Amino acid sequence: MKPVHIVILVFISIGLAIGISFYGDTSKYVCFAEADEIAKDKPDMKLHVVTTLSKTKPQIYDPQNDPNYFEFYASDTTGMEKRVIYRNAKPTDLDKTDKVVLIGYSRGDHFEAKDILKKCPSKYEKK
Repeated sequence: MKPVHIVILVFISIGLAIGISFYGDTSKYVCFAEADEIAKDKPDMKLHVVTTLSKTKPQIYDPQNDPNYFEFYASDTTGMEKRVIYRNAKPTDLDKTDKVVLIGYSRGDHFEAKDILKKCPSKYEKK
């Protein structure tokens, strides 16, 4: 085998390895109902859920007792409301946001958020 062929095979192998590593780390945008269905087969699959915060239900955050526990309720794009547990400090200005993207896992009666992305509508609106 010529050295050129070996180099080409090495580059192809590296390209395939990079492609496979990106594919394994992708996650899907779903609603809470679909997240529950996916969790039955793949409980450790990371999912994105676009939500709005529920203004009628209480938020539980007591930084004196446990600064890494924040619980709240959110509604997805279909209107389904679910309890969300975020095991980190409450994000600043969360109450002022319009939409929130939750990244995490469905755990039956609640959604375990590993990360919270906030979208502030006032930043993008024309004045």
